[in-house]
Amino acid sequence: MPPLAVAGVGLAVGGVAAAAGAKSAKKAAKKAAAVQLQTSQENNALARDIYGQNKGVLSPYIGRGDVAGGTINAFAGLGGDLAGAQNAFRNYIGNSDYGFQFGEGANALNSGYAGRGLLQSGAAMKGLEGYRQGLQSGYRNEFLNLLGNQQGVGLSAGSALAGVGQNYVNTVGANNQANATAQGNAALIKGQNNPLANALGVVGGGLFGYGG
Repeated sequence: MPPLAVAGVGLAVGGVAAAAGAKSAKKAAKKAAAVQLQTSQENNALARDIYGQNKGVLSPYIGRGDVAGGTINAFAGLGGDLAGAQNAFRNYIGNSDYGFQFGEGANALNSGYAGRGLLQSGAAMKGLEGYRQGLQSGYRNEFLNLLGNQQGVGLSAGSALAGVGQNYVNTVGANNQANATAQGNAALIKGQNNPLANALGVVGGGLFGYGG
């Protein structure tokens, strides 16, 4: 076989081998990209599910904290539903031992004034009213403290949910970036020049060079 033909055959065989290798590389890159895409989707779904579970657990605490904060604002004259806040306080009083405490205190006061013959006097009425206001003031402070504690629980839950949300964003971002990198690499490999065509070009150049 003439040397020129031998050279052409060798280059052609090399080109075919290169083309086969490129095809295998493209296939492997495509498969890897598909695996990365599926993995990213599964990881994102898992992160979304975990975030949803945490949100479901923490949201009630956040909601109750918001209600407590609104009630405090209403009592402080900062807006909100004052009538609702006052009704909530009445309910609190009704569910406490306020009635018992007031009854005991009133009986003690009345006994004292009765012993001095002043049971129906203005002093007795004023003393009883003063006792009632003082007792109610103490219960109001106790009520506001409980609201403040509940507001703090809501704030803590909100902070925890914010942290979970940030973790969710970071996780999804990392998954998407990894997927984008894999897809980009696969596209680069796919877009490379065809080694067979390059090899045939070399063959043609060699032939023309040999012929010169």
